[in-house]
Amino acid sequence: MNNEVLELETRRKIYDLVTKNPGLHLSKIAELLNMRISLVEYHLFYLEKNQLVVPVNESGYSRYYIKGTVGTEDKKVLGLLRQNVPLRIILLLLKCDSSQHRELLQNLDVAPSTLSYHLKKLVTCGIIAVQTYGEEKGYSVINKEMVTRLIIQYKPYNLIDSFKDIWVDLTVE
Repeated sequence: MNNEVLELETRRKIYDLVTKNPGLHLSKIAELLNMRISLVEYHLFYLEKNQLVVPVNESGYSRYYIKGTVGTEDKKVLGLLRQNVPLRIILLLLKCDSSQHRELLQNLDVAPSTLSYHLKKLVTCGIIAVQTYGEEKGYSVINKEMVTRLIIQYKPYNLIDSFKDIWVDLTVE
């Protein structure tokens, strides 16, 4: 690593945050470091230009990773784990092994269409699978070991406000 690039305290703080929390997007980095978005954007561009961070474009914005530290498949999953609703869905499915749409709705405070949207996104990305039980669909996590490893290693729930309650519910049993 080029120490000259990280001489500035601001740049070092951004780099350290992305190291500990890969997959954050620009506004979350700015929020966590209590910095202006334009300042964070400038330093991320500089880190990218010097090949220390890599942006991954997702739905119109970029998530940032330290170059060479997170594999392609892990980046895809981490990007979803950094989002509140997909993270909650995945944690519930890890807890229950398989759940139907109505069961997930009972445990999540979201509209049915919002849940359907996120389930479709998780299925499309290959994170969860759909099984058909008569007229009902059931959902389950495809690669539980990898998803669990990423949750334990990067603790994405720590960065989501009001997430403590669901985490306690899932770990106590």
